[in-house]
Amino acid sequence: MENRWLARFKKVVRPQDYVGDDEARNEQVVREGFLAKAKHSLNRLPLAHETVALYFCLLDPKTPLWVKGIVGAALAYFILPLDAIPDLLPLAGFSDDAGVLAAALTAVSAHITDEHRARAREWMATEISPQGAVQS
Repeated sequence: MENRWLARFKKVVRPQDYVGDDEARNEQVVREGFLAKAKHSLNRLPLAHETVALYFCLLDPKTPLWVKGIVGAALAYFILPLDAIPDLLPLAGFSDDAGVLAAALTAVSAHITDEHRARAREWMATEISPQGAVQS
């Protein structure tokens, strides 16, 4: 008989389960906390460039509201300290974040433009060193 913890992790991780369905609140949380968390954590995230592109997609006024909802929820999950797997655990800590971000990327990839990716590259070039350390 499986325990409840294991059964919970076998289901699909949906950002809404952790951050709720309030898209406006999720966007506000992301705007306030993403860049600080990104500077600290991007060197440990396999989808770093695309994650920053998601952020710039969220900020774009031309992005459809439903896309902003998905992106806001996924990035809020990345930012918020309450996680299915705590980020402090080596290697496994960011696996749930990466899964949620990968799902969001898959769902909205058609709405991430070359401009979003260019802005992400520019931001990462100025804020993150090649070794992953934050620029002062």
